[in-house]
Amino acid sequence: MSSKFNSYISVEKSISILIKNIKISRRTELVHVYDALGRVLDHNVVSTHNVPEYDTSHMDGFAVRSTDIRKASSSEPVYLKISNFESRLGESLNYYQKKAEATRIHTGNSIPQGSDTVIPIEEITFEDENKIKITKSIKKGSFVYLTGSDVKRGKKVMDKEQVIRAQHMGLLATLHISTVSVYEKPVVSIIPTGNELTDDIQELSKNSNKQQKKIPNTNSHIISSLVKELGGIPVDLGITPDRTGALKYKIIKALKSSDLILTIGGTSAGEHDIVKSTIDKIGSPGMLANKVKLDRGRVAGIAAIGEKPILVLPGPIQGTLNAFLVFARPVISLLAGRNNAYGFNFPAILSQDWKSRKKFFNFKKIMYIKLSKIRSKNLLIAKPIIGETQSISLLSEANAFVIVPEAVHELIKGDIVQVSLLPGFSYIHDLQVID
Repeated sequence: MSSKFNSYISVEKSISILIKNIKISRRTELVHVYDALGRVLDHNVVSTHNVPEYDTSHMDGFAVRSTDIRKASSSEPVYLKISNFESRLGESLNYYQKKAEATRIHTGNSIPQGSDTVIPIEEITFEDENKIKITKSIKKGSFVYLTGSDVKRGKKVMDKEQVIRAQHMGLLATLHISTVSVYEKPVVSIIPTGNELTDDIQELSKNSNKQQKKIPNTNSHIISSLVKELGGIPVDLGITPDRTGALKYKIIKALKSSDLILTIGGTSAGEHDIVKSTIDKIGSPGMLANKVKLDRGRVAGIAAIGEKPILVLPGPIQGTLNAFLVFARPVISLLAGRNNAYGFNFPAILSQDWKSRKKFFNFKKIMYIKLSKIRSKNLLIAKPIIGETQSISLLSEANAFVIVPEAVHELIKGDIVQVSLLPGFSYIHDLQVID
C-alpha cells in the first residue's frame, strides 16, 4: 500500500477527495403519479390548469345573484323563483341564471353564469315548492370557490428536487398530471466479506464445532434496509470469502450494474488489507483514502474506479454504521437527486456527561443517543448510549445520533446537542415520552 496512506485524514477531506474523483450520474424515469411517493422530481412543475377550473359552491344550497338579495331583511324579505335547472358538475357553465331566480346546487358543483353567491340550505325558507324566501342579505361571493383561487394556471407548484409526499400526489392528479418524471433510484451493491459469516440463522444453533463457528451476516442486511429507506435500491451480492479472486469478481460485476458499491469487512489498519488491495488491482484511481479520522470507523476507506464510488466499510457494527452515516448517506442522497444530502437536525438537551475516547479525541465522533421527550416541559432529551464497537445491543437502544466535531472532546450534562435521524434507524413516532 502506498505511503500516502500512512496518516489519517479528516472526514471532510475524504469526502472532498471522493467527490472530485467520481461522477454523480442521475437518470430519470416516468412513473405514475400514484406510485411517486418518496421519489424526487427532476423538474419544476407548472400548472396548466386553474384549480378549481370554474366557480364552485362550498355548500349545498342555492346559487343566487347578490344584487337580487342585497336589500333582503326579516321585515322586507326577498322572494326568488326556484329554477328548473339543477346545477351539476360542469353543467352550469352553459346555463345563465335569470334575475330573481335561485338555482339548486350541491357542494363542489359549478355555479351558473350570472350568479355570484351561494345561500346555504340551512338559511333557506321555502315559501312553496317553486319559491324561496330570503330574510337577510349575504355578501357577494359568499360560499363560492372562485376559479383559480387554489391554483392559477401558470403557477409553479413544485420545485425541482422536491421529494414527493402523499399530498403532492393529490395535487399532481388534481392538475391532470398522470405521470411524473423523477430521478431513478440509485443502485447500491453491497458486498459483505468474511469466511466466518453465514446467512443461515438456524445453522448457528446447530453447529457446535468451535473450529467452524459462524456468525450471522447482520451488517449487510442492516445496511440494505437503510439504503432502501434513503431511496436507493440495495443489491446484496452475498457473502464473499476472504479470497482476492472471489472479491475481485464481485467488485467488477458491481461496477457494471451499480451507481455505488459498499464493501463490508475485510479492512484493517495494517499493510495487508484484502479489500483495499483488491480494489487497487482492479483499476484507477483505486483507493483514495485508507484511514479516516472517524471514531469508530477509522479503517474505513474511499475509492473510485472509472468515476464510480466505492466505500469500504469496517466489519464491526458501529464502524460499519458510522462510515455509512458520514460517507454512504450523502452519496446515496446525491445520487437520488435529493438537495439535502445530510438530512436535518434539531436541538436536544444532553442528559449526562459524555467524553470522547482519549486515543481518538481529535477524530470526528458519532454519539448514539436515546431520544425521549419530557411531557410536562415539552423538551427533547438526548441520553448517550456508550459501549463496545461490536455491540449491536447498544445500537438497539439508540434511536438517533449526534455527529461530534473533531474539536469537541467532551460534552456536559445540560448542553444543547444537534440530533440527527436516519430513516430505518430512527422513527419519530416511536419517541418515548416521559413525565
